[in-house]
Amino acid sequence: MIKQLFGNRVAIKPLKDEEEKTMGGIVIPGKKGKKRLIGEVVAVGKGLILNDGTHAEMDITVGMNVLYKQYAGISIDENGEEVLILNAGDIIAEID
Repeated sequence: MIKQLFGNRVAIKPLKDEEEKTMGGIVIPGKKGKKRLIGEVVAVGKGLILNDGTHAEMDITVGMNVLYKQYAGISIDENGEEVLILNAGDIIAEID
């Protein structure tokens, strides 16, 4: 279980791929194995420590849905679910 993240690190729970189906319910093959790069932020560090000893404010908050770089971070197992831990700079954008 993640107790605390240090620096400008962020924990993201990747959103699961949805199967593409026709209106009749037939699953369309071809997207299996293609990883989506979208996830929900579940934890945020305090930010980088500045020269005066204070922390830089983080733009990212828990609950945001974000788009992140393809090979960013490390994957860990958190109670049976995948969680990515990456640097805040690897997050590209907030999405709906």
